[in-house]
Amino acid sequence: MKPALLFVFVDALGPRQADLLVEAGLQLPHRTSLGGVFGYSSGALATLLTGQGTAAHGRMCLFARWADQTPSPLAPLRWLGLLPRSLHERERVRRWTSRWFARKYGYSGYIALHRVPPELFSTLQLPEKDDIFQTNNLGGYPTFLSQARDAGLRVAVSDWRKPEAERIRDLQTLPQADLSFLYLSGLDAVLHRTGDITDSAKQWAAAAVRWIHQAQHTLTAHNRQVSTVVVGDHGMAPVGRTVNPTKLVKRIRQLDPKAFLFVDSTLLRVTSSSQAVRQIVATYSEGTFVEQTDLEKLGVNVDVYGNSMIVLPEGTIFSPSFVGGNVRGMHGYLPTGASAQAALLSSMALPDTHRLEDVARVVPKLLELPGAGSWSC
Repeated sequence: MKPALLFVFVDALGPRQADLLVEAGLQLPHRTSLGGVFGYSSGALATLLTGQGTAAHGRMCLFARWADQTPSPLAPLRWLGLLPRSLHERERVRRWTSRWFARKYGYSGYIALHRVPPELFSTLQLPEKDDIFQTNNLGGYPTFLSQARDAGLRVAVSDWRKPEAERIRDLQTLPQADLSFLYLSGLDAVLHRTGDITDSAKQWAAAAVRWIHQAQHTLTAHNRQVSTVVVGDHGMAPVGRTVNPTKLVKRIRQLDPKAFLFVDSTLLRVTSSSQAVRQIVATYSEGTFVEQTDLEKLGVNVDVYGNSMIVLPEGTIFSPSFVGGNVRGMHGYLPTGASAQAALLSSMALPDTHRLEDVARVVPKLLELPGAGSWSC
């Protein structure tokens, strides 16, 4: 009988954060750091699942520019602007609206409307329309989950929509699974809120280790050998400084009312043919200006994410931004930063695993999928 594979994805598990799991009792002897990707979790997780860079699978940020001549699928959300700002920016209103939109228009992927100005929805799209853990491919590239299913393996995937503590039950309903995928997102939420390793992070780690042990026990109960891989998508940097982009945003819109402009927590993304806009973006003193050529080298689809960007230094955020207000921890900086590194812990040695892209090539080998090849550890 082939060994079962338990794959645990932990949002915001960087090299430093991995110490939390080890200190909480997770005993996986092999550990390494992985080079991350430019952007946020939507891009990093797609890379992890497909083995492709952001230029291939097309994911980088939650929101992208709608470049088609037809109306954007998000255009109906502009009617949020009929409500007072004090009301339509409330988290409860945005959460209810996103659920309504998903049901009405058939979106099964992750949706969070954050604080995007309602008038911008007509110019935006959500690249993640489908549930990335259930879809056959991302940008035309299969995920290792879909490869396993296509090979006839039994695959159990926890439901990311459920409260985190309940997700382990999804794996326990298929105790004979060949591949069990556990999605844990609580660490990311804790670190955004606290910014550093605190008692809250340690308490979360203790719970996470219990869930991992429960999943291992479920699989070993059927007399199967279990291989375990725990991997993150990025780390987290404590936020020590905030930058208010309001004046810059206003100036860009005055110079080019048709410019695409989106303010993420750490990125200001612009598409404009105006030389005046390019000049003020290029000379903005608070961050690093990254022009189109360099963005393309970083794997950015400049047609939809912006052909020039301001990237803040690690530990700095824009506040207010279109995706939220003040947080104490953040990621999404240049890939050279420490917070862009992800951690990988495993029960077996995984040769030639140095980047997020490598993980999707490792998993098929561990599952002994046809054509995946093998290695000797």
